[in-house]
Amino acid sequence: MDTRPPLHIYLLAHPKSEVANSLAASLMRHFVARPASGGLRVPVYFIPDMGDDLPPALDKERGLNLDVAQHSLVVILADERMVRTVHNGTGNDWIDFVRQALEQTPLNESPHHVLPVALEQEGFHVSDTRHILPAILVATMETSEATNRRLADISFHIASRAIQLLVNGKVPAVAPSRMQAPVSIFLSHAKVDLAADQQDPVRQTRAVLNELPVAIWYDASEIATGQGFADAISAGIRDCSIMLAFQTDHYSASPWCRREVLEAKRFGAHVLIVDALQSGEARSFPYIGNVPTVRWQYSDSGVDARRVVDCAVLEALRFIHNRAILEREAEPDEVVLPSAPEALTLAHECGNADSEKTFLYPDPPLGREELEVLQQLRPRAHFLTPLTKVARLVLPEHISTITVSISESDDLHLYGLSQKHFETLTDEIHLYLLLAGLQIAYGGALKGDFSRASNFTLRLFELVRTYSKLAEGVQAAPIKGAILNIAPWPLWLGYGESEWKLFSGNIARYEQSPRPDLPWGEDDIFPYTESGRVLGSDTPQRRYAWALGLTAMRQLITTSSQARLVLGGKMAGFSGLAPGVVEEAWISLVQQKPLFLVGGFGGAARAVCDLLRGTKREEFTKDWARQYIDDYDTAVGLYSEAGQEFISLETMGLSIAIYAGQDLGQVLNNGLDDRENRELMASTDVHRISGLVLTGLGRL
Repeated sequence: MDTRPPLHIYLLAHPKSEVANSLAASLMRHFVARPASGGLRVPVYFIPDMGDDLPPALDKERGLNLDVAQHSLVVILADERMVRTVHNGTGNDWIDFVRQALEQTPLNESPHHVLPVALEQEGFHVSDTRHILPAILVATMETSEATNRRLADISFHIASRAIQLLVNGKVPAVAPSRMQAPVSIFLSHAKVDLAADQQDPVRQTRAVLNELPVAIWYDASEIATGQGFADAISAGIRDCSIMLAFQTDHYSASPWCRREVLEAKRFGAHVLIVDALQSGEARSFPYIGNVPTVRWQYSDSGVDARRVVDCAVLEALRFIHNRAILEREAEPDEVVLPSAPEALTLAHECGNADSEKTFLYPDPPLGREELEVLQQLRPRAHFLTPLTKVARLVLPEHISTITVSISESDDLHLYGLSQKHFETLTDEIHLYLLLAGLQIAYGGALKGDFSRASNFTLRLFELVRTYSKLAEGVQAAPIKGAILNIAPWPLWLGYGESEWKLFSGNIARYEQSPRPDLPWGEDDIFPYTESGRVLGSDTPQRRYAWALGLTAMRQLITTSSQARLVLGGKMAGFSGLAPGVVEEAWISLVQQKPLFLVGGFGGAARAVCDLLRGTKREEFTKDWARQYIDDYDTAVGLYSEAGQEFISLETMGLSIAIYAGQDLGQVLNNGLDDRENRELMASTDVHRISGLVLTGLGRL
């Protein structure tokens, strides 16, 4: 079975182009919704930025390996900065990269595709052999309107090509004279609500669609001579990428509109409701529910039509991508539904009331009240999502707590990732662990001030609250104390009311690690000032104290859990004498505690993975420690003065590296075999990472 993700999207901009990188960040938000939100979630990556302004290498570990996914779509956001050749310009390198990428992804043959986009006139110079999508701002347009229009246009073409890859396995080569429409949209509408001045939602949307490579099924003009009206409508619906149903005042009263909606659901076509009601309707058609809705904003300019089209194509991609994801995960006896089930689903898919079928549909799971209705209609039917399948896993009784050594990497940019990537993906991993019934232990700092959106504690606590709401739908009982925070000394010296109140409910349990034996009083080394207690590591004594306190916490949290997941982690700027993630991984190896290593997000976890795979890292040397860890020699000397053993970063590295070349299943003791562990080390696919971790835990 091919376990690769169905689709990856790469948004490549010159590292020094602010406009192109800002556009890439906006496009990412189009394609990556929040975990368990039900929105589109396609893995999106930026350029691996090595600091040299050069394009990524193709088929390199730290470059662009298109075969990591079943289909990769590479979008080149070309502007003047990308093609510049003077004043240290790297334009020739980028042009050569685009040429090589195009040669490796021929139309009609390759499962991957390259889409060059010109953001400025100079951007057309990035390739002279392939049509380049023009996305140049019009100077006469308002800035915000022009920016939004460009964003929607590029988003449309990315989604369209992604649909082609997922549906056809390739982007076909078609002569310009007979351009093949990558998207087909069926416009379902009530003719009585069409305005005489052509300014109604349907005609405004059709006008926008006429400017795009879209096949439109609009009305009787699409029916061939002699073809039956009903047959033609059915064929149009069956072949469409998505149906846009304009819910105007008379829509539900039209028998043909009602028939079109029912036909769409019978054929399993996706529907997007455009809520364009003005006065209202006497009775809303009940079967236009259970589908996404976009509200039409009436205006004379007709600008809203472009937003609706953008939503429609993204919804079509979500529907197709959902199916591809679910088909990858489905068991042979499971029926895949790319949208949530409803009564009509049972009528079309389930046969008689006594048939036993299992349906797999996308997250989030339906609420218990909806599921009860479906179960009454088909008592022997079962309804699952990827999250509910996780919640049904039965882990060994002795596996209840997993330590997560997860923190932001300081080299995310090398892997085409951003802080937003890291937060979104790691939050989803935590969600899977919680739904599997695991308590999450971590030794990070509590931050009672929730005003900062990047606050890890805020995100984790909110995730547990989200889990509690989801748990009812997935029939998983919320566990008390889903979070175990073991606070290191001296960090807990600075805790106050804002931190203690976090433990007033059932979300988290608090435990503090012991104070190490020091020759100084804690008030002497970490004194109070007018602004609070000083807790920095800015002197040799303080760094020594921090190192002892952090090691004690890491030892305690290792004994308090049954396994550890390691991901990310900074290799610089830490408070002790070794990166926390490295020391925690080393402790697990020494104690032979089950250890899961995820290196695809870079950072300290990647450094440990590299050592186990036989790759040397300069960070595990005494010279590196002396150069990058403040007061290193003096702080280390304090260990000798106190008669204490000091385990250096160099010693940890040597201890880890001796396992290189050995069977990682035996080394990491985590229930996975060597091949699975190597896949876990390289993966950035949240579903696969979570699945491997839970699979390993289930085998322990």
